Amino acid sequence: MIADVRTFTIVPRRMNEYVGLFETHGLPVTQRHGLTLAGYFISQIGALNQVVHIWTYDSLADFEAKRGARDADPAWGAYLAKTAGMVTAQEDKVMRPASFSPIR
Repeated sequence: MIADVRTFTIVPRRMNEYVGLFETHGLPVTQRHGLTLAGYFISQIGALNQVVHIWTYDSLADFEAKRGARDADPAWGAYLAKTAGMVTAQEDKVMRPASFSPIR
């Protein structure tokens, strides 16, 4: 199992709009292509205007196949168009669990 930990910094005062668009338009596309959302978080203390979402995959091959299918879906392109200009920075980390991690 691997985890894709994605951090997006959102334009100030656009967080509610961004999260709403993801829930309504982005999430259904990811679910249709079998991506598994482990968690979706909004910063409250520290660096503000950030969302962190964690996706789990069986392997890097699973990650590439599912993301490729999602990226090719016209509905994903439509979602990206709706959120254009709302993200100021993005970080994407693919991680593996430690031997003692409760999520494996």
